[in-house]
Amino acid sequence: MTYLFLVLKGMVVGGANVMPGVSGATLAVIFRIYDRLIASINELFSNMKESLKFLVPVGIGMVVGIIAAGGIVDFFLVRFSLQTGGFIAGLMAGSMPFIHRQSMQKIPEDAAMLKYYVIAVAAAAFIILLTIFAPDSGAAGETAGVFLGAGLIVQLFAGGAFAAAAMVIPGISGAMVLMLFGLYPLAMRTISNIREYLMSPADLELLMEIVIVVAPLGVGIVAGILLGSKLIAWFLAKYHSATYFAIMGLVLGTVFVVFSNPDTYQSHDEITGALVVFTVIAFVVGMVTSLVLGKKEADSI
Repeated sequence: MTYLFLVLKGMVVGGANVMPGVSGATLAVIFRIYDRLIASINELFSNMKESLKFLVPVGIGMVVGIIAAGGIVDFFLVRFSLQTGGFIAGLMAGSMPFIHRQSMQKIPEDAAMLKYYVIAVAAAAFIILLTIFAPDSGAAGETAGVFLGAGLIVQLFAGGAFAAAAMVIPGISGAMVLMLFGLYPLAMRTISNIREYLMSPADLELLMEIVIVVAPLGVGIVAGILLGSKLIAWFLAKYHSATYFAIMGLVLGTVFVVFSNPDTYQSHDEITGALVVFTVIAFVVGMVTSLVLGKKEADSI
């Protein structure tokens, strides 16, 4: 029964990780498995048997949650892309108070606040400029509908590594990091392809399309969990407030990324007044959802 509960909790945490602005680590704290999760990852090689007793059921639950929730998100992205973009932007906006509270925890009373806000603005500007001037990835050819090249492989590896590292920080969304790297729509499409492949395992072309995305992304995720999380933990220990202000800027910049991404408008031929109203409503719902989760996080730590 204990392992079943761990699987169920892992499903919720995994499902949260596909929603930009929703932190899987936040829910791990709420479900009282966060400390053990971090300890099990850090002790994987020194105390493998005990670590795997915890990580295996949680990991199975997370995979199931990601596949299930990813299909739902992909459904809405394809059919209601702008409203979904508004909801995602609301999730990110609603996470700002929690991130700001975290950033202010260890600032000395006589600290010069200007430098911290400069860090936040610089981080936001970096993401916006990266979005505007980022070159197209890849230089090889098309494989099963995915433009595979050295650029995309590096992008998938780096995005997976940073997303996995970010997922261990309560209040920070791994899916949001994938969005920063321009990989979120591809990740959602791949999750949807996995669901489709499970229904037709003889489709080798679809399997190849999944593998060429999952392989570099998966290696990056493993590297991010084992190495990147330690690096972020070091930055938080040494430069706690500056790191969270940088994260704050990245979140703000990501809102720009959402509405500058052509995929946000893919399901609409024209922008009508009614569409704008529904998008605003979706934004507010997303923001309230994130605020509630952030409050629960604050009450749980």
